[in-house]
Amino acid sequence: MKNSKNLFSTLAVAVSVIAGGFLQISCLDEQHPGSYYTFEGETVASFLENREDLFSDFIYCLKESGVWGEMRTYGEHTCFAPTNEAMKTFLSEKGISSVTQLTKEECDTIAKTHLCNATFYCKDLQDGAFPYPNLLDRYLTYSTDSAINENGAFEVVYKVNTLSSIIERDDTVTNGVVHIVDRVVVPSNRFLPDRMEEDPLITIFNAALALTQMNDSLIAYMDPTYVSPAYDSLLICFKQTGRTAIRYSTGYETENGTFPDKRYFKFTAFVEPDSIFIANGINNLEELRKKAEEWYANGHDEYYDDPTDRRNSLNKFVSYHLLPMELSYNQLTTSQDYIKTNFVTWDAIDIEDWYETMMPHSVMRISYPKSGDRFINRKGATKAARGIEFKGVRIWSPAERTDFDQTALNGQYHLLDEILLYTDEVRQNNLNTRMRVMCNTMSPDFINSGARGRFRATESDRYTTGFKKGFCKNVEYSDETQLWVRYRDQSFSCFLGDEMTIRGIYDVTFRLPPVPNDGTYEIRMFECTLAGSAYSDRGVVQIYFKEGDGEFQPCGIPVDLTLDGNNPKVGWIADSELSGEGEILANEKAMRNRGYMKAMDSYTGSGSGNLRERSDCLRKILTNDYMYANKDYYIRIRLVLDNPTAVCPFNVIEIVPKSVYLGEIPEDRH
Repeated sequence: MKNSKNLFSTLAVAVSVIAGGFLQISCLDEQHPGSYYTFEGETVASFLENREDLFSDFIYCLKESGVWGEMRTYGEHTCFAPTNEAMKTFLSEKGISSVTQLTKEECDTIAKTHLCNATFYCKDLQDGAFPYPNLLDRYLTYSTDSAINENGAFEVVYKVNTLSSIIERDDTVTNGVVHIVDRVVVPSNRFLPDRMEEDPLITIFNAALALTQMNDSLIAYMDPTYVSPAYDSLLICFKQTGRTAIRYSTGYETENGTFPDKRYFKFTAFVEPDSIFIANGINNLEELRKKAEEWYANGHDEYYDDPTDRRNSLNKFVSYHLLPMELSYNQLTTSQDYIKTNFVTWDAIDIEDWYETMMPHSVMRISYPKSGDRFINRKGATKAARGIEFKGVRIWSPAERTDFDQTALNGQYHLLDEILLYTDEVRQNNLNTRMRVMCNTMSPDFINSGARGRFRATESDRYTTGFKKGFCKNVEYSDETQLWVRYRDQSFSCFLGDEMTIRGIYDVTFRLPPVPNDGTYEIRMFECTLAGSAYSDRGVVQIYFKEGDGEFQPCGIPVDLTLDGNNPKVGWIADSELSGEGEILANEKAMRNRGYMKAMDSYTGSGSGNLRERSDCLRKILTNDYMYANKDYYIRIRLVLDNPTAVCPFNVIEIVPKSVYLGEIPEDRH
């Protein structure tokens, strides 16, 4: 617990402690005098003008930047308003005495850093990134801290980018909301390795990062070859969440698609603090290098002395800690309250996602169990068949580090409570399990563009994100293919709310994430047919599989995505219509013989019973093949019938080792 330094400055506003915390209770329901107000008729601009004695410096920046007019008009805005005292401190740190000494560019940066074109109340926030970027297209982060205020009372302090405290929140105005902050929010403009180098807690890892030159792999931000799709008469230019985009219908009357204006390269690092290394007998870089040889040579890999060689043991250790996409704490897996509270059978599964790391041919499993923590390479769940088999490495939450901002221009890093490894032991034990890969994690571009995981807050926000051919890593497709990543939606029967929609005369190829071990794997695709509904617009597709540079091999005959489970070609019978476990197992076997499985029972989807109970939700078995951990594999989906309105809804790929689907303990139904 820390002593707060006059958190309220000139405001003298007490923020009350709320039982259950900021995450569970909407502040709009709180009725604490002085904590927030509703000002009828005020806009963001008039709210600030009516308190000019508190915000005159910030008002100056807004006017100089040219965004003042927007703050006067209708719309949806969140304004993090720094007080004059906060601005004075900021100016003093820059060595100037007046806001008028700032350049127009500096005013523009200050103004746009503190504004978002979306409305965030307390109920919208959780540890990690805000749901939408600010006007500079940067994601601010939110966290909590505890403090003793100037009256000696305990309170919870809510922070933006770790160092700026929200001292008055949820001031509702006609065009959004204002939160008052006690310090100017200054996102770092340094690249991720430079930001990490400034952190005194992680000197050993930083030394290894530099020695392997993996830090050079993290020096990238924007693709200079990317050009936003040209506007023409068929495309409508519009303003959405602070950026101009392009949109056209994706097939639903109420849904439009956008293309990103820019293509970003961003990164995430998972880092052991020095204290974790020291607790494991590693006191410096040389000791870490020697230990890495033990972890990764294991008597069968040729040792490469050059630490910059990707086959070097230290290089393997460091690169396994790096991901080629930016993930805030709340973006590591699905974390939206509505989905996790209403649809997930928590005891049966951990919410999880799988990612390919920057160590060649390696994969990482990030889990979000019911406890609320996040783990890497955890195996099992509370009430799974075998319980918690391997705890995994826990990732620190933002609330555990309140003295240093761990975000950078092109990414962020998270601290770990144990040493993170990808050794044979980890691969054969922790990761010998069913890989349920969410489609929206299969390309870093789905994540770095902000497309994956975006939650629809309002009906006007209901749009998907399209991607230009040639600018989507791990995915290739024909000129006739339309590839859309949908917002995370609680209304559809997509597992964990994610879905990719493939339209047009499509022919698309996905590179699969690597498997952790050599062996025979079964590959499946989850599908929701929507048979009999108004949106039953599925197509007939041929699916192919290939290894490396080999030829694509068809996975059986074409798959009719319109088939309902009740169709004899599928043979689905509801568990409730069968007499006991014996008949249920017999029906499962009969379906497998036809190339199908029932859907998972760990997710309800649309609140209408778990997916396993629905005849229009199925898993299609694509192929069984021997796969090598050091090779690439691809799935190709090609529309067979010449029907431009046909859709392939892509949600989940399962990659399941033989030890699971034919193991001594039957594969769970979750």
